[in-house]
Amino acid sequence: MRIDIHSHFLDMDFIRHLEGRPERPTSYQENGAYFVDCAPGLTHGSGPRIVNMDIKLREMELMGIDVSVLSPGMPGPECLNPGAPEEADYWASRINDYLAGLIDAHPGKFLGWGTLGYGDADRTIAEADRCVRELGFKGFQLYSNVGGSVIDEPAFLGVYEHVATLGVPLNIHPTIPLNLVGMDAHGLISGLGYMYDTSLALVRLLGAGVFDRSPSLKLIMPHVGGIVPYLQGRISRRPLTNAKGTLASYLAMVNYDTVTYDLAALEYCFAFAGAERLLYGTDVPFTDAIPAADALVERLDCTEAERELIYHGNAERLLGIEAWSGITT
Repeated sequence: MRIDIHSHFLDMDFIRHLEGRPERPTSYQENGAYFVDCAPGLTHGSGPRIVNMDIKLREMELMGIDVSVLSPGMPGPECLNPGAPEEADYWASRINDYLAGLIDAHPGKFLGWGTLGYGDADRTIAEADRCVRELGFKGFQLYSNVGGSVIDEPAFLGVYEHVATLGVPLNIHPTIPLNLVGMDAHGLISGLGYMYDTSLALVRLLGAGVFDRSPSLKLIMPHVGGIVPYLQGRISRRPLTNAKGTLASYLAMVNYDTVTYDLAALEYCFAFAGAERLLYGTDVPFTDAIPAADALVERLDCTEAERELIYHGNAERLLGIEAWSGITT
């Protein structure tokens, strides 16, 4: 049994909406396909692997994945902030409706991470309620910054507190990094920028006291923790600004996905977090080889019981679903 918590789709209506914008991100057509120009050195294509769910289902079958938790690829609607807050909230709702349609069209195969616009706190909280209570989503994708603002801005913290009351996770994911200086060549944005931005987001959230405010908050960090597990000793040398606990105590409350391209990195995260806080993810279609994620987890030096936790047990617990039977609860 395998639940992939890190798998992407695109709502092409939103991508087309970005066409002709006077500032990035903006989309354009080339040879019949759409591309999104996010930043110098960062362009995403809308290939069939992120648009066509029949192709995704075939890839899932090849990898032995029973269910994928879908989230929108970047950029999300929050990128329209701060200039168009109502537009950001409107498109968040539309993308969520589109995702709900994908889930309904393929019973038992997909679950959903909702997306939020953060244009207005009340609208965002209302959309979070709708996503969980009406659309049946199992949590939310939290981009590593909100339209260029750090994610621990006071205006956003109340949203996270409300999500905690809904009992569903926040799943951090990269977006256009806050720092782009020197990253315009050699794939440095995806190779380094994403990892830095998500790591900065995580440490800022912990430093803002999100677990003090909401001890029940479920938080997932992608890519085996970014750079945080490896630098926690250095980061911890100074106390967190607005939190009661230590960085180490909060990191022990965070969950991590297995998306990496190196066995040693997965092994380090396994030693750091333990089997109970690791969740299987592939990052399809943003992965070089379909079997890569699967092969690394299979090579991990752990018990079969621990491997089953990574493959599905932890996801079932965090997402609030019973042992997977092919029926969404």
